[in-house]
Amino acid sequence: MAIVGVMGSGKAEWPELSIPLGKWIAGHGFDLLTGAGNGVMLATARAFSTTPGRKGRSIGIVPGESHPVRGFAPVPGYPNPYIDLPILTPLPRKQAGAPEDALNRNYVNVLTSDVVVALPGSQGTLDEIRLATRFARPLICIGPPDAFDGVPPGTRIVSALPEVYAFVLAATGSINGD
Repeated sequence: MAIVGVMGSGKAEWPELSIPLGKWIAGHGFDLLTGAGNGVMLATARAFSTTPGRKGRSIGIVPGESHPVRGFAPVPGYPNPYIDLPILTPLPRKQAGAPEDALNRNYVNVLTSDVVVALPGSQGTLDEIRLATRFARPLICIGPPDAFDGVPPGTRIVSALPEVYAFVLAATGSINGD
């Protein structure tokens, strides 16, 4: 079963994109991977998890922080309640001003995904887009073009969800969405 990674804002949900995308991913039998937080991650996972008859799992890559007893614990607020399989990593969220090659959980988000769909977000999303490009992961961005300022040249940015659906099916080698 292919894993569709959905990256995007940890604050804004972008419901006009995230809700139909989450339902479509669930309806086509894919697993969903997000960063397990709020915003786009929450809205997509909620739509995915509440879709009747879904077969896939909602996977969340949870940022961790040091804990005196357990070693590492989830950052407060993670994972959101729609994550079926939370994967706690000792890697932090991408920190503002950190060097481009600083290890963080975005590496796990991108490298675990068979295809990456990016919705508008901020620096963390831009980092994931750059990583998807660097590691040659199939990548498509959806939303207003100005929401993707700073992405690598040649990054595919579309404004209609049917283009995303066709891209995911082609990138995963799915036939008729199966």
